[in-house]
Amino acid sequence: MLKNPDLFRKTVAAAAMLAWPVLLGLAFLTSPPGTEHDPAVFRAGPVRVQASALLFLWATACLVPAILGLAHLLRARAPRTGNIGAAVALTGAVTATSLFMTDFYDLALALTLPDAPAARVTEVAGALGGFVYGILLPGFLLHVGLLVLLAGLAAVRRVPWWVPVAALVGTCGPFLTMGQPPAVQAIGSLFHLAAFGTVALKVLRMPVDDWRAA
Repeated sequence: MLKNPDLFRKTVAAAAMLAWPVLLGLAFLTSPPGTEHDPAVFRAGPVRVQASALLFLWATACLVPAILGLAHLLRARAPRTGNIGAAVALTGAVTATSLFMTDFYDLALALTLPDAPAARVTEVAGALGGFVYGILLPGFLLHVGLLVLLAGLAAVRRVPWWVPVAALVGTCGPFLTMGQPPAVQAIGSLFHLAAFGTVALKVLRMPVDDWRAA
C-alpha cells in the first residue's frame, strides 16, 4: 500500500473518518463531570482528565486527513466548495488542538494550589483576548468547514442528504447537553459515526481509479 500513494491516501482518509467519532465518543465518556474546570473534580480524577484531553486531541488530529479526503471527493464536481470547506475546517482543526492542552495546566493548578487561586487562574486565562479570539472562537471553524464539505458532497449526490444533517446533530448535541453526565454528551458522537462512517465506507469500497479521478 505504501508504494501506491492513491491507495494509501484513500485508506488513511477513510480510517480517519471512522476514528474521529470513535475517539470523540471515548473522550466524552472519560471526561470529568460538570461544565467548569472545577479544581476539586480535576484533583479527584487526574488520570481521567488526562485521558479525556488526549482522546479529544487525537480525535481532532484525525480530522486533518479526513478533511483532506472529503475535499478530494469534491475536487471534480465542486472544487470551490471543497477548497473553501477544507481551508476553514483545517484552520479550525489546527487551532482546536491547542484547546485541549489547557486541561493539563488546569490539572497541574488543581494539584499544586488551593481551589480558589487555581480556579481564579483558570478564569483569568480563559478571559484573555488572545485565547478567546485567537484560539477558542477560531476552533469552531472546524465544525463550519466540515458541514460545508458534507453539504457539498450531498449537493453533488456523493452522499445521502441526511449525512450533513446527522453531522449537525452530532455537533450540536454536546452543547445542548452541557451539564449532563458524560455518557449523555457522548451520544452526539454516534451521529458523527453515522455521518462520517457512511462516507468512510464509500471511500473504502471505491476503486483506486475512481478515487484518483474523483
